[in-house]
Amino acid sequence: MKTRLLTGNRWLPLRRIGASSLFFVLVLSWAALAGTSANAANVDGREIPVLTDGTILLPEVAFGGGLYSVELALVSSAAPAVMRVASSRLVGTAGSPDSYHDHAARFVNNILSIPILESSGAYYAVELEPLLSLTESTLKFQVKNLWPVKPGKLSVPLAGLDYVSGTKTGVTDSQGRFYAVDGSPVAFSIGALGLGNAVTINSSNATPYASLYSQGENDPAYARSLRVLGLLDADNNSVNGIQVTSVMKQSAASALAGASLTSGSFESQYVTLTTAARSVNAGAVSYSADAAEINFQKLEIQSYMITRLEEKSIPGVSLSIELPNGEIWHTAAGVADTKTGEAMTPLHQFRIGSATKSFTAMLIMQLVDEGKLTLDKKLDEFFPGKFPNGNMITIKMLLNHTAGIFSFTNEFPDFESAFGVTMDDQPGMTDLWFVRYIGLPGYVYGPGELIDIGAAVNWSFARNNATADRPYLVNEPGKEWNYSNTHYVLLQEIAEQITQNSWEHEIRTRFVQPLGLTNTIVPSPGQLALTGTYARGYVNWADNQGDYVADLFGFPHTDVERSNTDPSYTMGSGAMISTAADLVKWANAVMEGQLLSPATQALMREPFEVRSAFGEDINMLQGVVQDLGLQVFGHRGQIVGYDASWQYHYRDANNVIGTGTAMAVLLNRTLLTEFTPQGDFHISDVNEVMLEGILDILYGE
Repeated sequence: MKTRLLTGNRWLPLRRIGASSLFFVLVLSWAALAGTSANAANVDGREIPVLTDGTILLPEVAFGGGLYSVELALVSSAAPAVMRVASSRLVGTAGSPDSYHDHAARFVNNILSIPILESSGAYYAVELEPLLSLTESTLKFQVKNLWPVKPGKLSVPLAGLDYVSGTKTGVTDSQGRFYAVDGSPVAFSIGALGLGNAVTINSSNATPYASLYSQGENDPAYARSLRVLGLLDADNNSVNGIQVTSVMKQSAASALAGASLTSGSFESQYVTLTTAARSVNAGAVSYSADAAEINFQKLEIQSYMITRLEEKSIPGVSLSIELPNGEIWHTAAGVADTKTGEAMTPLHQFRIGSATKSFTAMLIMQLVDEGKLTLDKKLDEFFPGKFPNGNMITIKMLLNHTAGIFSFTNEFPDFESAFGVTMDDQPGMTDLWFVRYIGLPGYVYGPGELIDIGAAVNWSFARNNATADRPYLVNEPGKEWNYSNTHYVLLQEIAEQITQNSWEHEIRTRFVQPLGLTNTIVPSPGQLALTGTYARGYVNWADNQGDYVADLFGFPHTDVERSNTDPSYTMGSGAMISTAADLVKWANAVMEGQLLSPATQALMREPFEVRSAFGEDINMLQGVVQDLGLQVFGHRGQIVGYDASWQYHYRDANNVIGTGTAMAVLLNRTLLTEFTPQGDFHISDVNEVMLEGILDILYGE
C-alpha cells in the first residue's frame, strides 16, 4: 500500500516504516513547515519552553544534525495526552550530541525528550513518543513520561555527568545544570562510576560538588573524583569547565565500570582508566591528588568570578594569584569594553587608585633606609607653618593615617556641615574637588593645590571649631586612625624635596624598572588618557552619588565609561596604572623584604591597631594594611571606574613569608550601592566581592 504526505510543495511517497525511516520523514516535515514565534521562560539564563494555552514552543530540538524550532499543540486533554506538530522550521546545525545538550530537546531512539518546560509556575520534564498515522499530514505525539522537576545546578560547570532522580535520567549541561524529580534526591555518576552520594537539592542555590561526599573536601573519595574529572576533561583545561563527552564515556565504559572511588585498588584502576582515556584523547592528563585539587580549585575560582560579575553587575575582572603549590596563575573573566564585547585578559591595565599609596610608602621607607629621613621627622621641617600641629605631626603619622589632616577627596558640597567645619574662606561650588572630579576629568591640579585643601580645612577647624570632640578626619596627631589622601600627597612632595627628583621618576627607577613591572605606568599631570591594552572603567553616577547629582551633570542613570581621569586628582595617593600580574610581583617584593633592609622592614611592619575600620579589624602599617580577619597584608584601591586590590595572604602569623602567597584582583567598575529592605545601604569593595570567596576556595573560611 502506498500513500503520500504533503510537505510544503512536495509529495513524498510513504510506506509502512521503521524507526530510521520515521526519523527521515520527521526531519523533512519539520524543516518544511513554517515556523512561528512564541514565548519562553528563563531558568538560570537559559530559555526554556512554556506550556501556554495548550501549546509548547520548543526553541531548539536536535535531530539528525539539525536544530529545529518546533511548536506542539495539544490535541486532547484526555489521558494519555496527545500533541501534534503545529509548526516547525530549521534554525541551525546541531553538531554532535555533546555540542547541543545545553539547550535542545532531543529526538533520539524514537523518543522526543524535553529536558524542562514550565507551566503555571511549575517545571516538568517530558518524554513523548510519536503516534504513526498514514492518514494525517502532521505528526502526533503522546506523553510517555511526565516528571515534576526542580531545576538544579552544580556550583561549577561539570558537563556530561550522568544523573538519576526517581525514574528520570539525564546528563548535566555545560553549566552543570540538571533537573531532579520533585521530592527525589539526585545521584551523579560518570557512566557506571558513581560520584559520591545522592543529594537533595535546593533549587534556589547551586549544589556544591563537595556536598556529594560525606566528609566534603576532606573525603578521600572526593579527592579521587577530582583526579577522574581532570583526566576525562575533553580539552584538558579545567578553567573553562570540565566536560566528559559521550564518546569518552563509551570508550572508557569498561574502565569506569571497574573503578570505585572507595576501592583499595583505586590506583591501579586509575591507571586502567588513564589508558582508556588516552585512546580517545591523547593529551589526557593523569593527575596526582595535589595537582587535581589545584586543577579543580582553578575551575572553582573561575566559576566564582563569573558568578560574582553577574550578581554585582561588574563588566570584568582580572586575577593573578600564587596558588598553594607555588604556581602563579593569571586569569580573567568578563569584558574589558561593554560596547565592543572585548574579552578581559590578564594583560589589561587598570587604574589602581589607593594601591598607589604602597608605592609612595616604600619610597619613603627606602629614604629611611638610606639615612635621608627618619620616621619621627616633623611635618613642619618640610612645610613650615603650613598646618596647625605641624610641629607634632611625624612622617610615621602620615604613613599610618594618624596625622589628622583633612582629605581633599572629602571636599564635596556641604562638606563643612558633614565634618563640623566653619571655613575661613568658603570655596565656590565649581572649585570643590569632588565637583571637578565628577564633571571635569581633564582638570589638572597644580603643585601644592591638593595640599592646600587639607591645610585650609585644618586651619579653619583649629581657629573656629576646636573642641575636645573632634569630628572624623580632623583628629589630634597620633591619637586616632583617619584615612586621608592628603597624607600621601604630602609624602610625595616630601620625597621630592629630599631626592630633588619627581615622584614619578623615583617610583619608576626604584620599583617599576628593577622589579620588571613592565605593564605598570606612573603618569604625570596632564596625562589623563589611558592608551594601549586597558580595561574601560564604568560608573553609575546616579547610584554612586544619587539621582540629583547625576541629573545636575547630565549623566544617565546607567553605567557610563570613565576611563580617563587626570593623575593630578590623586597623584601619590592614587594615580598609578597597573595589571594584576605586576601587582603580584609588587606584593612579593613588599612583603618578602626585597625592597628594604631587615631593620627598615621591621619599621615598616610596626602596627597601629584599628578596630572596625570600614567594618574590619586592621593593623595599619607604614603604607600597608593588615586585615586580621582575612589574614592578608596589602592595599586596596578605588578610583572612579575601577576597584583594585593587591594582597599577601598568610596562614601563620609567626611565619608570614614561609606561609604567604601573593594575589591581586582588579575590577573595571565603581561598585553599586546596595540597599537592604530596611533602607540601610552598603557599598562593597573588591575584597568583599571577589577576594574573600577566592580565599575561601583555597584555604577555607
